[in-house]
Amino acid sequence: MDAPAKRGPYAKGLARRAQILDAALAAYASSGPQGPSLRSIADTVGLTEAGVLHYFDSKDELLVEILAARDRADVAAFDLTTLEGAWALLEHAAETPGLVKLLLDMATASVSPEHAAHDFMKARSEVVLAMIGKNLGDEEPWKARVMLAAMEGLGIQWLRDPSSVDMVADLKRLYEALGGSTD
Repeated sequence: MDAPAKRGPYAKGLARRAQILDAALAAYASSGPQGPSLRSIADTVGLTEAGVLHYFDSKDELLVEILAARDRADVAAFDLTTLEGAWALLEHAAETPGLVKLLLDMATASVSPEHAAHDFMKARSEVVLAMIGKNLGDEEPWKARVMLAAMEGLGIQWLRDPSSVDMVADLKRLYEALGGSTD
């Protein structure tokens, strides 16, 4: 006799999870660097904090899913196969300090292999490095690593003092110094 099939998630639960992710992504996109509280996200979707977390394995999983949703939205909104699309995405990111802070928080936390963000951030970094490498030339992968490190570092400096850092202009100058052309 065959074992009973394991039940998957219900459509209603999947829809509620999507609603939570949409609300959380919007909350982070419109927040300052402190980010929204879990309570404010829960209030938006008419749940308690525990109710929101019922749809995710942990708060960290929710945060990773917010970043994954952001990445999907960015891929849909920007042509990341072109240098112009990548610069436009970086300009857009400068309008969403809550999401920049979340990305940097998860990047830092992901150094632990046990953290919920580890696999996501590792895979994301590989995609970003490949995209940068394509534009700078794949023969010198260190250049892509330096660009990614500069993006992360400038993000931290920008969050600390937005009036003193122009992330995109500084990254364009670095890109040109590494041999890339912004024309």
